[in-house]
Order: sequence, then C-alpha cells, then structure tokens
Amino acid sequence: MRKKCPGCSEVKSLEDFQRKKSTKDGLQYWCAKCIKESQMKRQNTEIGFLKKKYRNIKDRCKKENRKCYFTVDQFLAAFEKHKSIYGMKSAWGPGPHQLDQHLPMTMINEGNGQRGRRGTAQGSKRIGSNLSVDRLDSTRQYTLQNLMFIRFDENVRKNSTSYEDCKIQIRLHEERFIKMKPY
Repeated sequence: MRKKCPGCSEVKSLEDFQRKKSTKDGLQYWCAKCIKESQMKRQNTEIGFLKKKYRNIKDRCKKENRKCYFTVDQFLAAFEKHKSIYGMKSAWGPGPHQLDQHLPMTMINEGNGQRGRRGTAQGSKRIGSNLSVDRLDSTRQYTLQNLMFIRFDENVRKNSTSYEDCKIQIRLHEERFIKMKPY
C-alpha cells in the first residue's frame, strides 16, 4: 500500500511513515523525511532553539532526580531579559557596561534531524559560539537566579572549574596582584 504525504505531496510507501497509534491508519500524517525537515526548520528559529534547550534542562533534571524550578515561559522571559541587557552576546565577561569584551552567541542547529547523544543532532558538531545555558553554581538546583546564557565553548571551559576553585583563584589573584604579596 501507499500513502500521500501532505508535506511533500508525494505518494510514498508506508515504510516511509512513522507509527502513530492515535491516527486512523496507525501512521503519522507526514512522511519521516518531511517531519525531520520541519523539526530542523523549527529548531533553527530562536524560539525552537530555546525550547530545545529547555527540554534538555528538564531531561537533565529528571535524570539527576532534581527539580527544575521554572516553566518554559519563565525560561523564555529570562532569555528576553538577557537579550535586553547583553543582546546576542554571552553573559560571561566583565559586565554589561563593557559589552565590547563579551563574545557573540549564535543559535545554529546542524545535523540530519536525528537525535543522537545528549539530544544533539546526530552527525553534527557542537558549535562553540552557540548559546549554552549554564548554572552559575553547579552545586545548586536549576532556578532562574542560578541560570546564565553563555557560549558553549565558555561553558566547556567553565565546566571544569568549581565555585570553590574560583574563590581560591580570586583570593590568590588579590593577594599577589592587588595586595602585592609574593607567595
């Protein structure tokens, strides 16, 4: 048997359609190829990219048996607040008064539409300039106060440093360069 896909208007084999129990024929309305293309288009929009990031946070919370303390709407509002302060630049830097020193962020979704490891598009490379959602203090829960929007490459670099490590580094820096005490 064959079925017509309303997305591409082609008549295709039933194997080209994914299963869906709630439909009359037990198959998706659109073929798998059109569904993947639609998902990729949506994920390359700002709202689609951010919703994907939110789903990743929710999945991570569930996996780690943690609670996520904000809704998708609150998450989107937090990003709008970030944009009003930083524009499309990372929050990682000297502050909003020196935006020229903050790196620009992108929202590019690559891949062939299949989900691979950690929710990334299969066959894609992580893009260093892409937006990444990070916790200021990774020992604390996901809350709006603990979130920051930075670049993926900055998040990777920060990931290996704990809050306690940062405090030690700041103390040593102040001792040696501000108070000018040699070790």
